[in-house]
Amino acid sequence: MPPRRASAIVAAALCACLAGCASKGTGERPSRTQATSVPADARAAVTIGKSTKADVIAALGKTVAIAFDSGYEVWVYHIKGDTALPPGTAEFVLLFDPTGVVTKTRVRPAPALNSSSAPPP
Repeated sequence: MPPRRASAIVAAALCACLAGCASKGTGERPSRTQATSVPADARAAVTIGKSTKADVIAALGKTVAIAFDSGYEVWVYHIKGDTALPPGTAEFVLLFDPTGVVTKTRVRPAPALNSSSAPPP
């Protein structure tokens, strides 16, 4: 087999492998402005190991949800009010297991907004 043809076959195989790794998703991350705002004391409404998705929706409302192939889901809420961080800069993050029960929560600083994704004044 000529070296040029062998190179073409290897290149085609490599492209096919890389195409198999490509994601079918839209490539868009949920923006920070899509999350629901909740008061700082909203964390008290969630019990790890007990609260279900229905319980959280009833207490805090619907929000941004990120589902994983493993069956786990992450929900993100904006915290307004008393936290150690400046107002509007904290997020309440919940991890649901595949059965729909909260397995972990945390408060984290929200990602920095750039001018193109900033909420309207």
